[in-house]
Amino acid sequence: MARAPSAAQRAVQVTFILKGHLKNVQISFVRAAVLLAKVRDEKLWEALRHRDMEDYAAKRLGQQRSTLYHYLQIHDWLREFHPSWLAAKPKGFIPDLSDASALMWIERTLRDGRPGDELRKELEKLRKKALAGSLTRVEYRALRSRLRGSSAPLRALLGRVRSLRRALEETPRVPPAARAGIDEALRALEQAVGSSERVAFLAGERATALARIERAGRIAVA
Repeated sequence: MARAPSAAQRAVQVTFILKGHLKNVQISFVRAAVLLAKVRDEKLWEALRHRDMEDYAAKRLGQQRSTLYHYLQIHDWLREFHPSWLAAKPKGFIPDLSDASALMWIERTLRDGRPGDELRKELEKLRKKALAGSLTRVEYRALRSRLRGSSAPLRALLGRVRSLRRALEETPRVPPAARAGIDEALRALEQAVGSSERVAFLAGERATALARIERAGRIAVA
């Protein structure tokens, strides 16, 4: 008589099956996003006599506006950053896409925010965690909060250094080495402030991404 599997064996079996189902959920999510984008881009809702994409989604699919534009936002991000996930049979692990705002923000900040070396390393580390599905909301919010408050002290210091640089123009016999040092410090601070504020700006932009996509969607279907 065969022995019944142990609790550990059953746990392994159930976990294996569960991982497959969860991946199928993500694949289904992506496929739904692809089809919704197709309806949007080809204006297929017009053939069914709907006044716009939102009307189509509400009456044909039972989708509220926020849900519709979330799918479209995910699709447009995947097309830009992870086109392989749009394949009919994507390979590898796909993280939870129902709440991918952290990963989207990190990837766009890495591309558009021009972060400094240290911040880039931190963002790359968080990106790897997000792709593995292990990034926590606490980690993500802590970074966002830190970035939002990082530019003000630098900008205040930059203002003082600029004042000092102007004072040099009115001071006779300033050693060239001192002038060169202050100029170098001024350039470094300007670069740091610019990088910090670009990243902070992107943080605010991504926080309102859904609203912008809604507006763009209304324009596209007008």
